[in-house]
Amino acid sequence: MKTAFRSVLTIIIIASFALAACQPKVSGSLENTSWILVELYGQPVLPGTTITLNLNGDTLTGNDGCNHYGGSYTSNGDSFSIGEDLMGTLMACEETIMTQAGDYTSALRKASQYSITDNRLHLLDENGNTLAIFEAQSQELADTSWLASYVNTESSEDIVSSSSIQAAQQTLSFDKAGKISGIAGCNDYFANYEVKDKDLSISAIGSTKMFCGDGLMAEESAFLAALDKAASYRISSDTLQIFAANGNTLISFSRSE
Repeated sequence: MKTAFRSVLTIIIIASFALAACQPKVSGSLENTSWILVELYGQPVLPGTTITLNLNGDTLTGNDGCNHYGGSYTSNGDSFSIGEDLMGTLMACEETIMTQAGDYTSALRKASQYSITDNRLHLLDENGNTLAIFEAQSQELADTSWLASYVNTESSEDIVSSSSIQAAQQTLSFDKAGKISGIAGCNDYFANYEVKDKDLSISAIGSTKMFCGDGLMAEESAFLAALDKAASYRISSDTLQIFAANGNTLISFSRSE
């Protein structure tokens, strides 16, 4: 089963990444999983680069250490293959990073089998030789903090459009007790959250009542409305995406200290 890759991922993933100590337990299925590359053709990944792989339905996305990429893939049993529709952005990076990115793309194209053992994904060629090894991306939200980089709003025609949030500086922090807090653009806000697998629900949203001008208040309202629609999430490298029930991205965040 294949579908054409619709658009290249535009959310920037920060290149430096410290892998969280808490790793999720991963079954043998590739469905709805996220990975960080640790070894390519028997060699460790270049220092200061992060290569990611996200698998959802029959769609594959990620970052090759320089550019974002995406396309389709198929998997049946332990078989794995990517579609001819693999595409990527065209940003130039240092020569060594570009070489590694090319090698990674080559490994993806050669892959015909996979195995998952101890939270590690191995991509193999048709002869069973290991091409690439990934570690499962931690999906732990507790004790993490984020800065919004992208917020979606729905128009009356149900078309998703990007909302400018340059001035808003909207933040989101998760604690271990099921509470979130942050800045919505003008006001401080707070709410409850609950996670089950990768399902996310946010409830009882409240905020302070300052007024900061019509523009910023509109940004704040859109941000809080998006949080209220949260249905699932994914952490990929240093990026958090929150999704609606229909799979549309509601908000994207970059990790903050």
